[in-house]
Amino acid sequence: MSVVDFKLPDLGEGLEDGEIVSWQVEVGDVVELNQVLCEIETAKAVVEVPSPFAGRIVERNGDVGATLAVGELLVRIDRDADGAATQSEPPTSAPASTGLDAEEVPTLVGYGERDSTKGRRRRRGNAGAPGNGESATTSVQVRTKPPVRRLARDLGVELTAIAPGTGPGGVITRDDVLAAASGSAAAPAAAPPVPPTGSSAAPDGSGFRGRRPGEIEEVHGIRRRIIEKMEQSRREIPEATCSRTADLTTLWDVRIATNAQAEEAGLGIRVTPLAYILRATVIALRRFPTLNASIDRDAGRITLHEHINLGFAVDTDRGLIVPNIKSAERLGVLELAEQISGLSQAARDGSIGPAELTGGTFTVSNYGAFGNDDGNPIINHPEAGILGVGAIRPRPWVVDGDVVVRRTCTFTLAFDHRVSDGGEAGRFVTYVADLCETPGLVLLDPSD
Repeated sequence: MSVVDFKLPDLGEGLEDGEIVSWQVEVGDVVELNQVLCEIETAKAVVEVPSPFAGRIVERNGDVGATLAVGELLVRIDRDADGAATQSEPPTSAPASTGLDAEEVPTLVGYGERDSTKGRRRRRGNAGAPGNGESATTSVQVRTKPPVRRLARDLGVELTAIAPGTGPGGVITRDDVLAAASGSAAAPAAAPPVPPTGSSAAPDGSGFRGRRPGEIEEVHGIRRRIIEKMEQSRREIPEATCSRTADLTTLWDVRIATNAQAEEAGLGIRVTPLAYILRATVIALRRFPTLNASIDRDAGRITLHEHINLGFAVDTDRGLIVPNIKSAERLGVLELAEQISGLSQAARDGSIGPAELTGGTFTVSNYGAFGNDDGNPIINHPEAGILGVGAIRPRPWVVDGDVVVRRTCTFTLAFDHRVSDGGEAGRFVTYVADLCETPGLVLLDPSD
């Protein structure tokens, strides 16, 4: 035997550990080069870890839910098994790849060439030639929520055995797990009706996103990262806020007309008000660059960033995730709309990679999407500012001395007072509001 240890690689961006979300192989399985071994949830994303070798799995380290440190043993592989082709020693680390289809979870690459057999897996005893009456077993993507994973562990249900589930997009539901535990198959059914806003519980008695009173949730992965970032922001950044309410009636109407024209042209793009607001934010950051900055106290320097990597908050089942649009200053409204749609979907389905979740220079938080009129956004450390966007809704507004109904919205800027003075911050949020009140300026301003 030629047994090699494969240790958990650096998953990118200096992460130190990761939690095992699912195993895609068992001890005794024969795997091929770049076949997915497991899914690991880091503080930023869920990624697939492929095998750097072909061979037979002789040892797995860690059950589902266990946290492994970078450099800790993941699996041991016998490279001589079944005469499988081998590869030279793997690199000590490999970045996460994001060049996959939106339906795929990001895969760590760098160990060898990708091939079409990535997801194929052979059980022990069926490694013979085709025609022996046995076929390769296809590895199934497990999609479910943390409370459901815990329930499955408690009841001894193997999620891979019941994937895909009956939920939207193959998500395994609580009912799927309970049915598997009782030995019956869960029949596909329509999604349960969404309880009205303000309802205290879902039809099955659970609360928001399946949570139930009395449950204890372990702090790990995304939630741990959120806690660390929020504590760091409040501890280190002396923030101040300023706000401005704007009349976005014209922007609302222009957006509707733009979508109609895009549909007529067959572009397949849906422009939201947020796309205009992001473009206005980019224009304003070019005029007030201390908001697109970061401070290094030890070096005694403030860096005004050349590019605008514009983050926006996305509400997901795993918590609030903030992907960022790289070099947003180069993009127009339609391109920003495409980026918002693509990154939001990737954040929600877990296919987003660490590269899209790091390196942001300014953030926009659209809590208006939840019906909130105003809020108190927390700066995403080490950035120097965050713009909160309230709900755009009809409200009384004074126009030429008369009170009329207009669609208005409140913008709230939280800024690092070490980097920006009140005068600059106040003018910034006013300029964003002015641009949004006159969306023609947003459309006419050229991308950098």
